[in-house]
Amino acid sequence: MARRARRQGEDISSSPTAQRILTAAKRILSEEGYARLTLQAVEKESGEYRALVAYYFGNKQGLIDALFKDLMQSEDAALRERLDEIESRDERVRALIDEQRQISVDWRGFRAFYELLPHVMRDERLRTELAVDYAGSREINRRTFAASQTGRGDTDLDKLAALSVAIVEGLAVQYAADQEHFDHEGTYRLWEDMVLAYLRTTRP
Repeated sequence: MARRARRQGEDISSSPTAQRILTAAKRILSEEGYARLTLQAVEKESGEYRALVAYYFGNKQGLIDALFKDLMQSEDAALRERLDEIESRDERVRALIDEQRQISVDWRGFRAFYELLPHVMRDERLRTELAVDYAGSREINRRTFAASQTGRGDTDLDKLAALSVAIVEGLAVQYAADQEHFDHEGTYRLWEDMVLAYLRTTRP
């Protein structure tokens, strides 16, 4: 009897098997590159039969879609809730930047993401999802900065929020390239000081 195909839209996040397959696929992406990402390679790396890979993800494109969502999966709602619980305006900013610092040390995740990025940019559907995800990150940044600023306008805060997203990715790449010598912690401390100083200034 043929294996039942997974229903479209069925949640795989609770499946240990699907998560093992995704973890194996991310390892292949980050360590060997996109060209080596095949269903056969994922089968070997994960220890799961290829029929299970096909069951959960269908084909390579389905696996790429799932990988992209997994790599871009954010805790935006949880982060927003944590930030809202902090009363001090400066501490909210520090908590946000600390969260970003922790994200940017995940160099394997970033390396896997950048292996996928050229393919995402050529796929209109995934490119749209990427834009939505970035917009969500900018909104959280802007919301945090708005709670901390005293005189800056909306346009300035939008720009600062966009810069904050760029800082995370830019520092992640530099850290991944040279973990031994790049001062990741010190650079984030300087970024925190710069953001707080900027937000404390007022404009007539």
